[in-house]
Amino acid sequence: MPLENKQVNTRKRKIFREFLIYIIIALTAAISATLIRIYILEPFIVPTPSMEPMLEIGDKVIINKLAYKFGSIKRGDIVAFHSPLEKKDLVKRAIAIEGDEITLTTEGEIFINGEKIVENYLPADQDIFYINQTVAIGENELFVMGDNRNNSFDSRFFGTIPEDDVFGELVIIYWPPSRW
Repeated sequence: MPLENKQVNTRKRKIFREFLIYIIIALTAAISATLIRIYILEPFIVPTPSMEPMLEIGDKVIINKLAYKFGSIKRGDIVAFHSPLEKKDLVKRAIAIEGDEITLTTEGEIFINGEKIVENYLPADQDIFYINQTVAIGENELFVMGDNRNNSFDSRFFGTIPEDDVFGELVIIYWPPSRW
């Protein structure tokens, strides 16, 4: 009988140890996933049609939250930021950066520091008309616009945004797979 009890106790200890290992693995995975989401990569669902056809409503994307911790925002980057007027996050293209002067014309042209820019990413069939305006981009500011210019609430309406409101750069569309 004592030998049987010893074997039962050994088996119970082995099962308990194995259970503990699974708990530790699950906790480590949960903590790692949480830290990655908070500090490195964040899933994001595109809320508006402002970036069509590049990004469609409901596209699920990954935002790299470290992109601008070690580098600076460049013209043309697709950035995720906290909306200055609404309690939601948006994704738009950085058109002008700190120190730039952007001019929009009623003919649908954009000039950065006096030079006309070519935007190959815009839909070809879209007729764009802007209100004539010139904006000097201040220190640590951005001028952002959606690619779907006729259906985008962006810096033309709410002004420049502080770089501090940018929380990352678009890395990849991960859902739906047909949009990869």
